[in-house]
Amino acid sequence: MDHLPAPGSRLLVLAFEGWNDAADAASAFAKDLIDQMDLTHAGMIGGEEFYDFQTHRPSVSRRADGTSRIDWPGTRVHTGTVAGTDIPLEVIVGDEPAFLWQRFASLIVERVEPGDVVVLVGALLADTVHSRPIPITVTAERPDRVPAANAVRSEYEGPTGIIGVIAHELSAAGHDPVSLWAAVPGYLAGAPSPKAHLALLTAFEELTGLVLDQGGLVDATRDWEADAEAAVTADDDLAAYIHRLESMTDAADLPEASGDAIAAEFERYLHRRNDDGGR
Repeated sequence: MDHLPAPGSRLLVLAFEGWNDAADAASAFAKDLIDQMDLTHAGMIGGEEFYDFQTHRPSVSRRADGTSRIDWPGTRVHTGTVAGTDIPLEVIVGDEPAFLWQRFASLIVERVEPGDVVVLVGALLADTVHSRPIPITVTAERPDRVPAANAVRSEYEGPTGIIGVIAHELSAAGHDPVSLWAAVPGYLAGAPSPKAHLALLTAFEELTGLVLDQGGLVDATRDWEADAEAAVTADDDLAAYIHRLESMTDAADLPEASGDAIAAEFERYLHRRNDDGGR
């Protein structure tokens, strides 16, 4: 069964820029969903309570009549319905807050009602390669409720971002959020990744059964892969690292393909780069 709400309930999708948003993949997906579903800006969760305006500065813009306005950093709420259905849809996207995370998370939890389906979207830097599919991990506190998505229960321990906090608080409140995480190649952290965006879109389709427009993402992904390949070709150490990582990825059932082994190889690559003065 598609992971969609029962009649009378809503589908909520959340993504945040910042630590949870490697290569802008998660926020780009959320904004794409807003555009495709023609959602309306319905409100904002923001202000000095949650944001450091020296880190995320407000910006001045001009209206058609020449008057000015201030656009403040924050988290924007967009509402509407899933195209072609009467399913209410709410997409929340914005900057990861700087302060009062527990208060912020509680405001999100208060928005969720029994029966709502909540999908949290994130992207992280990982030991993956541009020449292979972007891995998507689907996690849920009760994976048996989303069998079609091959969901697993997260075993992660360590530092977390606002997505992890919200997922925890929703679960503690009796809700069952599903999280989609894209694993972006760590050596391509500096530029947006249409390939990761596309992978999240595809995973969301598989989770919900909805069909979304891929638009120019396929062509943009090819261009991104070509640019990545050119950058790798120009760096012998990086090319050697990628070749070994590809071999480990293709033989993932072998002991030497463990995460520790891949991470150690990446450390060796970085060490060589430092020895060469970063050339």
